[in-house]
This record gives sequence, structure tokens and C-alpha cells, in this order.
Amino acid sequence: MAKLFDENNTIFALDIGTRTVIGVVATFSEGNIKLLAQSMVEHQSRAMLNGQIHDIPKVAQAVQRVKEQLEKKLKIKLHQVAIAAAGRSLKTIRYQVEQDTTEELEIDSIVINALELLGVQRAQEMVEQEPTGGGKEKFFCVGHSVVRYYLDDFPINNLEGHRGKKIGAEVLATFLPVSVVNSLHAVLARVGLEQHYLTLEPIAACEVVIPDQLRLLNLALVDVGAGTSDIAIARDGTIAAYGMVPIAGDQITELIVEALMVDFMTAETIKRHLHLGKDIEYQDILGLQVKASCEQILQLIEPALEKLAQEITQHIWELNGQVPPKSVLCVGGGSQIPTLVDRIARKLNLAQQRVVIRNRSNINYLMNNKKKELNGPEGVTVIGIATLSYKKLGQNFVTVTVNGKPFTLFNTKQLSVLQALGLLEFNPRELIGKNGKDVSFTLNGKAKTIFGELAKPARITVNGHPANLQTIIKDGDIIFVEKAVNGRNAVATVADVLSGMMEIDKLDNQKLVCTLNGEPAASNSSLTTGDSLEIVWWNNGETAAVKDFAPAAKQEKRSTPKYTTLEVTVNGQTITMDDKKEYILIDVFNYYDLDIASFNGSVKIKRNGTDAEYTEVLQNGDEIEIS
Repeated sequence: MAKLFDENNTIFALDIGTRTVIGVVATFSEGNIKLLAQSMVEHQSRAMLNGQIHDIPKVAQAVQRVKEQLEKKLKIKLHQVAIAAAGRSLKTIRYQVEQDTTEELEIDSIVINALELLGVQRAQEMVEQEPTGGGKEKFFCVGHSVVRYYLDDFPINNLEGHRGKKIGAEVLATFLPVSVVNSLHAVLARVGLEQHYLTLEPIAACEVVIPDQLRLLNLALVDVGAGTSDIAIARDGTIAAYGMVPIAGDQITELIVEALMVDFMTAETIKRHLHLGKDIEYQDILGLQVKASCEQILQLIEPALEKLAQEITQHIWELNGQVPPKSVLCVGGGSQIPTLVDRIARKLNLAQQRVVIRNRSNINYLMNNKKKELNGPEGVTVIGIATLSYKKLGQNFVTVTVNGKPFTLFNTKQLSVLQALGLLEFNPRELIGKNGKDVSFTLNGKAKTIFGELAKPARITVNGHPANLQTIIKDGDIIFVEKAVNGRNAVATVADVLSGMMEIDKLDNQKLVCTLNGEPAASNSSLTTGDSLEIVWWNNGETAAVKDFAPAAKQEKRSTPKYTTLEVTVNGQTITMDDKKEYILIDVFNYYDLDIASFNGSVKIKRNGTDAEYTEVLQNGDEIEIS
């Protein structure tokens, strides 16, 4: 047996459920999985309720027994384990978020992504404020999907490429409490095991029931356990949404307890034999031997079955955008209860053959699967946990440090800086600052503008190296983000204008006539947008010529040596930027006047011949085309 065990390609996986703990040790070779040993232990008491660990020592006892049985069979010591968090406390929030935008620039993927993440943040705030959420309970976002987008309050399928004054998105986000993961870690610590992989139970089940090649189809997975029924929706090549129904097999067991007057463990045994369709003999709490037909018991539990089917289908409708999936695949021991899958099919308006139970015989890469033990739907999820762990698809939970603080994120695909900041409650609006407001007025009938200070964009580094919002991050990365700083609004007085027209020490206030909006003005009078300023200088009874006002003179404090001068060309015109250390593409519009009226369609931007995003960092000599 020792030759069969190779730590480099062997996985120990645990499925810690409400009623049972299932453990497998499996080896992988040429894309196939071979079970070396497996074990299942039932909790001696109700140490877990609705998928949540309530009694850590008692759950640890069950895990310890599974571990010892496997070690005895294989004659080895197990140290690391792959586990999955139950979907018991998955919370799904629907939230509609809106954001103002400008008609001058085309909506791109960065704007859309930031909008979605803003919706996820607002949904997370809602779930963490719920009274049932435990007050200050923290949650992982384990997935989100967009139900629909909005452009100027009208529904639209895709925002990219459009222009408008306001954009919106209706986001469906799913969250898992941090406490669920923490309790799993506490159990492992008590039995001397170290977690080397963590995923979600519905994700693990999807791995073997709805593999990648099937995810282009719109399919629903339902994992009916003892405490919860987990749901996952596949479409467009990915797992798009997750959900959870807080009722499952235990609620049916409890109804059997009440109807037949038996203890919980006896009721559990009765429930597990229902799928055989035979008469069942049992002893009630009075010591009487009773024999009942399967049909009689099913009639007694009919209300619970109907409620379970109703809850499952209602969540599928919601997660799938109010349309039925093409098919529903059921796993978990509870899915074997007679009539349940038929009820689900009927409520989703699907043919009965479209709602099916999956078991280990449907996992075509599972070898050595002749044993009947755990061969049913109850043994599927643990195989998925082992498979995901072996594939090393990337930790579903990664830890990164942002501005000195560690954060754990749920990662189902490549995680970028932008996505991480969104999940960490970093306001996307703080990534690009706003320029200060200008003061526009007329001087002696001529239009003049004193410009506000330019904004300083966010500065991002990953592991000490310059980065941007699209930089891909991984477990252990150190991210530093300096928030964007808004520019100061322009401030000007009559004296500021005078100093730009002539040398201040040569001014003779008695020979000056200054009027602001037709009224006499003092030198310290403030200017605001829309003002009309008239200045006349009398010399020996006659008006004297004065040089024109140069408003830039007041602003050049920002052109200090600490800033970098960058030269780029925009549509063949060379512009020089000199007010920041680093420039992004959107800064160009502070120096280049874009005549939107000359464009018939949306604005497209290229940098050095390639389509560009507004947040790309510019380099000296870049050639920018705006069309």
C-alpha cells in the first residue's frame, strides 16, 4: 500500500456535512482519479445545524475518527487536507447601483467593471447590516452576476461603447460569512490537520457534475444535504451565481419524528430507506414495533417535500434571471427522497428527464469505483473537493495585503487590482480624482478663465513595482494604493487680475477704475464664474493702454521641479504636461481641447496604435489618436 501513496499526486479531502463527515484519499494519474481509501462517520449528536458548526469539539471528534480510519487503512499519517465551506449561510443580495458619467467619453470596460464592483460593495454593506447577519459579521463575496444594465434609466444589454449622462447596473451578489471558514479552521486545528485547499461545496460539486465543457449550457446544480440545499447556476462558460435554501433533509427528518413518534436517529434511518420503495419497520418511543409502507410515510412528509421543492425552484428562478435552466442536476443524499426531483421539474416547467440525480457512476474519470459504499449522490461533493485541490486551479481564497492590512478574498478567476479594491470596499471613485473647478469671467469684454488645479490620480504598486488597475495579483501580493487627490478649485480676486496685467508696485489705485458686474470693486473682491470685470487706468486724464491679463501666471505654482515633464502627441499635436509625477491617459484632456461636435459617433482612443483605456500610464513620446 505504501507504494500507492505518493504525496506529490495524492489528496486527502474532507466533506464536513451536517449529518456526516466523509473523507477520501485519492491519487491522480493521466487525468484520472483513483480512490485509495474512504471513510464516513456520522455525528453522534446534532453538532451541526443547517450546515453550520455549533459544537466544535464534537465535530472534531467525527473528523478525528475519519482521519484515524484512513490512516489505519493506508498505514500512513495524514497532515494536510482539502476542505469546502458549506453554502449554509450564503446570502444573495440584489442591488441596483447608479453612477453619473460624461457624454463626452465612451463607456469602456474599466468604467463598467468599477460600476459592477460598486454594486457588490453596496450589496455587501446591506448584508453586513442585516440584523440576522450577526451585527458586525464580515462576509466574503463568492460571486456576482449582472441582471441588467441601464443607460440614462433605460435597460440595455451592454454598456460598452455607449455614451450617456448616467449608467446603472442591477447586481446579484452572493456572500459567505467569515465565521463559517473560521469554524472549519478551528476543527482542523483540534485534530492536527493543516488546510492546504479551501473551496465552496457547490463549487466542488460543480467540478464533477458540471465540468468546464458543459458550462456553456444553462444548467442548475442542486446539492440537497441534511441542513441546506446549495444551488449553483452555470451559463456562458462559467458558474455565474450561487444560492442556498436553509431547509433540506433535516426538516423532513424532523417531520418524521413528529408524525411517527420516533427519535431523530430512527427518523433519519427511515428517511434514508424511502428511496428503496419498500415497507419500513421501526420502533417508536413507546417501544412498539411498527411497520409502515413507503407510500404512507411519503404522504406524511408531503408538506415538507412540497415546501423544499418550492424553495429550491424559487431560488433557481431568481438566480437564473426568471427563466428556467435547460436542466437541473441533483446531488446530495437528500436528493434521493422519492418525488422531490419530480416536484422540482414540475415547478420549473421542465420535462421530468431534465431533472436528474447524479452519482459517482456519472464521473467518467473516477477509477476503481466498484464498491457500493458512498457510490450514490452523497459521495459526489468530496470527489469534487479532491479534484479541485489536485488541479491546483488557484486558491479560491487568497490573502493579499493592501496598505499594510491583510485581506482574504474569494478568487474564482484571475484577480486584478481593480477587482480586489472593489471587493475590499475601496471606493472606485477614489481612483481617478476630479480637477478643480475653473473660474470663467469676462475682462473688459473678453472671455477669460482661471483654471482649477489638476487632480492627482491614484498611485498603485504591487510588491513595490509600479502597477495599474489591470495588473493581475496572486496570493501573498503586497498592494499599496495612494488615493487620487482632487484638484483645488480656482480662486481669484481683482488684485490677482491686476497683478497679471501690470507690475503691482506701479499701480496707483486712485487712477484705477474697477467695476465688477457694474458695481465699484475693491482689490480684494472675489471673482466667480459668470462675473463681468471692467478695469480702466487713467493717466493724466486719459485712459492708458494696459497689457492683457495672463491667468496662467497665478497657476504656475504647480509647475515646480518636483513634477515630471511629459511630452506626447495627440492627433499630431504635441502637448507638454508638467504638473504631476506620473500621468495617465485621461490627463491628456486637461491639455487638449476635444471638439466633441466634430465627431459623429462615440469617441475612440488609441495609444501607439493600440486601443487604450483611460487609466493607462503614459510614457514620454506616446502617440495618441482620438477619433
